[in-house]
Amino acid sequence: MYHDGYRRMSDDRVLRVRDTVSANTAVSRRTACGRRAADSLQSVDRRICRIPYVPRWHELLAGLFLTVITISIGFADATAGRILLPVEVLGSDGTTVSRSVVLELGQAKSVRSLWLQIHGLRYADQASLQVNTSAWISLNNDIVTIAEPGRSYGGIGGGFSTLVMTLPVPKDTVVDGTNTIRFRFNRTDGFVSGFRVLAWNLLNVEGKKIIPPEAFAQDEPKTWTPPLPDAASIAAGRELWQTASLVASSLTNSPRIQAHCTDCHAQDGRDLKYFNFSNESIVARARFHGLSTQQGEQIASYIRSLSLPSPGRPWNPPYQPGPGLDDQPISSWAAGAGLAWVLDQDINTLPYLLRQHGAVISGATSNPPGNAPNLRELVAQITPDIFRPDGNLNPRQIPIALQLPDWSHWLPRVHPKDAWGPSFTRSEFAALYDAEAPESETKHGRKPALRTFLSSAPTTDRDMRPVAAAFVQWSQARRVFLRRFVKARTELSPALTDQVYSTQLWQLVKTWEMMQEFGLEGRGAEPLGSTADSRTWCNTIPAEAAPSAVHIRAGPAGVGASALTNEYLTASWYELQILLNSGNHQHRDRQPVDWVYVTSQFHDLYVQTHQAEPLRLLVTIVKAMQSTHPRLGPDDLRRGWRPDQSVDPRIMISPLWAPIFKPLPRDVHQAFTASLLAAWMDKNSQYSIAQFLPLGLPPQVYTAPRAYGEITGGKVWEAAQQFRNAGVAAELVQRLQEWGIAFTDRAGRLQYH
Repeated sequence: MYHDGYRRMSDDRVLRVRDTVSANTAVSRRTACGRRAADSLQSVDRRICRIPYVPRWHELLAGLFLTVITISIGFADATAGRILLPVEVLGSDGTTVSRSVVLELGQAKSVRSLWLQIHGLRYADQASLQVNTSAWISLNNDIVTIAEPGRSYGGIGGGFSTLVMTLPVPKDTVVDGTNTIRFRFNRTDGFVSGFRVLAWNLLNVEGKKIIPPEAFAQDEPKTWTPPLPDAASIAAGRELWQTASLVASSLTNSPRIQAHCTDCHAQDGRDLKYFNFSNESIVARARFHGLSTQQGEQIASYIRSLSLPSPGRPWNPPYQPGPGLDDQPISSWAAGAGLAWVLDQDINTLPYLLRQHGAVISGATSNPPGNAPNLRELVAQITPDIFRPDGNLNPRQIPIALQLPDWSHWLPRVHPKDAWGPSFTRSEFAALYDAEAPESETKHGRKPALRTFLSSAPTTDRDMRPVAAAFVQWSQARRVFLRRFVKARTELSPALTDQVYSTQLWQLVKTWEMMQEFGLEGRGAEPLGSTADSRTWCNTIPAEAAPSAVHIRAGPAGVGASALTNEYLTASWYELQILLNSGNHQHRDRQPVDWVYVTSQFHDLYVQTHQAEPLRLLVTIVKAMQSTHPRLGPDDLRRGWRPDQSVDPRIMISPLWAPIFKPLPRDVHQAFTASLLAAWMDKNSQYSIAQFLPLGLPPQVYTAPRAYGEITGGKVWEAAQQFRNAGVAAELVQRLQEWGIAFTDRAGRLQYH
């Protein structure tokens, strides 16, 4: 687990506000709302599975253990005269880091609040700050104002890893001249070892930022070097990564664990390199797990020495969708589009959804329409083509307001061998991953480990079809393994929840490891066929990481000890499945996505957050419509177009779902309703009724749960009057009714029910 480690040692940065220096060390990015992207800052590494993070303690006075450290140093040439970001507050309890700024005469009296973007606040009062000589202020949801949508997802201690917040500044706290902001990591909970301030500023009475963006500089990973560059230290770091004995945490009397760094992370440490965890954070996390500063520096030196792509940042959620993501090399896909493309509100997704269908959107890419009048201007561009089942909407390029889990949320809190002991190490589940584990003896005979199989031949020459089958076997082995401990009606304790959920995450991390190491993300067409996306995973392991996939119910015993966080994680892993492998027009039965079930989770999440997401839901409905092969009709019962077994247009007029669509202006909602119904009818009309209801049709094996009956089942014609009431054209409703009459007539004659 990688939670957050130490802090940088240099840390009192002073800048005069009147100074302006060209931003020559960092790429400027803007969010979809036009604000500066704080994702171009260094981040908080929160729980990277069992590996360590520590700052350069060799720079400190040897032998001193300082609980509070505030050190002033000069800037490097690239950041001369500018405030360095992020502020890494990583390390032992009480670690303190500061930044300073000089205000000109008269500026101080206009300051009303402090604006912050912080990554890694996992619980209330984890962090405190002090402005000049004020009292220390502990950060929690009662003290700060969390910006949406983070507030609706629980704020501090909720689902989102990165939060924007404001804190009132008492009168006369800020002064003309030098002002120092101090950030303190108060204490660990046994998992977390710090946080990072990605951006900060002072706000005036109008809520405007006083410090100009040019005043800040970003710590650039390309400038980082190994703390100990000699070959012996790098080799020692590699050995420590693979074999060092660790303790569970920095808490007193913390027990030894079986897992090594390599077990919870990518086996070669490429995840720390890929997501640019700093040297200081790696050393801090090493200290957290019981290693020395020198050992942490050796591990950091090993990570720095890896000749691997490193486009990510710890705070940027892996695979977060956004415009231009597919234009990047496939090696950069996992880095995601960045926090800059996590939208402030779901409705801002609309222009990007329309853009994929050739609509001309006015305004800059970074400024989507955000109000009803602008949205209404787009009504004419909402057509059935958006929902066309034979199309291929690309969700990777469409930004959403759901912040996906950061890399630290991918990492397990506890490794399966520490959770389950020999039950895991001797299992088929373990053996199917690791060549070093004993191969499993099952009724199917001996099976080689996935890593052995993938390493056995050059990646470019390998037949990829068995790869997909091997991942299916591994998923099945996990299900069989976890059934020993959890069944549908098992009452889970918080400890058992951690064990089960961590086991799912371990498999997800190891899948990412193999997809990266063996270059599998760009070879989807080989196992999945010509309709496969240009970049895809060939498995369903992202969805299988969802808490609900193993009956972890929302509530006090859920992940995060709350119903809200449990539902957020379930929604996030299902969203990731859609981004990584939505079926590529190749679905079989209810794989790789059970669209009805996934859709139902939108409602479950809304009950907790009260944040409606109509546009993210519509993207999901489009992908559900497009999950079948364009050339396979309803007579192919497993792979063909079966409208009775997926989400149907009634979701648009269902009273249960009305709150989800409430943010849409009436005419926008009406246009989407008519377009979805028209696309659904156009696809149905490609086939004869006999193809839907052939002679000898076997009994239906899937029955949608009663709670979902309003949005699936295929009998859309029964809602004809509701569609009329919703403003759908009379001709389209008549088509629907005529098709329904023909369908029910044949069903009656053949005695189908």
